Amino acid sequence: MSEPAIDPSEKALRRMFAAAISKCRKELELSQETLAELTDMSTSYISLLERGQRNLTVLAASRIANAYGMKLSDFVALAETYGAGG
Repeated sequence: MSEPAIDPSEKALRRMFAAAISKCRKELELSQETLAELTDMSTSYISLLERGQRNLTVLAASRIANAYGMKLSDFVALAETYGAGG
């Protein structure tokens, strides 16, 4: 059985959050391992999120935003900026 096609907007959402997660993590000089520890997530899940290969849940987004010292709404706005080419 083949996998269902991904809606282009879903792919775009994954890419913009992947960019936000990765760029913020690097700006804060955090390793994926450290971010995983701060968010109580696995390093492999963080890696998959940064590559846009997993869907980001609201809970995971909230934990990541908290680890970055920002509100969830600010993290979403930042991801939207990256999605707009910012």
